[in-house]
Amino acid sequence: MLPGYYTLYPRGPGAATGPVPPRHVMVSRWIGEAEARIWMANGATYVPPGLGAGGHLSVAEFGVSRIAGSGPIRIDFSFPQAGLQPGGRADWKFIIQSVANVPIYNVVIYVPQSIPASRITGKV
Repeated sequence: MLPGYYTLYPRGPGAATGPVPPRHVMVSRWIGEAEARIWMANGATYVPPGLGAGGHLSVAEFGVSRIAGSGPIRIDFSFPQAGLQPGGRADWKFIIQSVANVPIYNVVIYVPQSIPASRITGKV
């Protein structure tokens, strides 16, 4: 848990922990509210198509601090290591879209306390 944040689980807390397939690694992505709503709506079973710039979805190695210019919400998920391309720094990676047929695991979204959950989940 991040201080000052609460946690959302697109598939429920039970699906956010546990073993993942071999050669999967955890990555983090800092996003805005609109993208967080997309992840929640698709159940976060795969990386939603259309995200990222120019067909490249930027991620960072798990636990890297917030990347400048990114949104205030952090999403963590497990992705196949072979599908990660080198980024601008050693700890930055990118995923070439579309990977809607590649399942992801252990998805957790950390939202700042200042953003009401209803703005992400659509539930009051």
